[in-house]
Amino acid sequence: MIPAGQRIALWSLALIVSLMSYLKGRVTTTNGGDAAFVRPSPGTVVVRLSGAVPRPGIYRFPDGTTGAAAIKLTVVGGAPAAPAGAGGSTRLSSGDVVVLRRRMDGSAEITVEKMHTKEKMLIGVPLNPDSLDATDWDLLPGIGPALAGRIADDRHKNGAFGSLDGVLRVPGVGIGKINIIRAYF
Repeated sequence: MIPAGQRIALWSLALIVSLMSYLKGRVTTTNGGDAAFVRPSPGTVVVRLSGAVPRPGIYRFPDGTTGAAAIKLTVVGGAPAAPAGAGGSTRLSSGDVVVLRRRMDGSAEITVEKMHTKEKMLIGVPLNPDSLDATDWDLLPGIGPALAGRIADDRHKNGAFGSLDGVLRVPGVGIGKINIIRAYF
């Protein structure tokens, strides 16, 4: 049995180490809140690898990385020789999903898809107002289903917004709403 004094010392040490780990692991956003992920830094792209990769998940790569290069950088021993699929030569952008599929004959195929809007919001990938549909707009704080529908209809009728500020042309969208959702763009 461990004496009471040593138990207290061990508990105190564990508490100090845990507290230090917590404080060092926290990331503070520009508005002062905590963030689990950080926006892509200049010159990088944030993508998700999935499929037949040993460690699927979110990765940060240098700008200009292709689907095949992303697989080679993360698969021990490199990707299978000459994977098929247009995704291998596709230049990646933040919010892409690189999928490696193994075929029955042993060959591999790489495809590139897009992340869902909710996933982009969670990991801090900036959204593009010209690529969101009504369902995506409805995910944003302060935008309900009716306003989301008006925003999507306006873009369909009048063309691209060009930037988040272009959404101001939609009735019911003011600078206050834009400022609330600006962090996602």
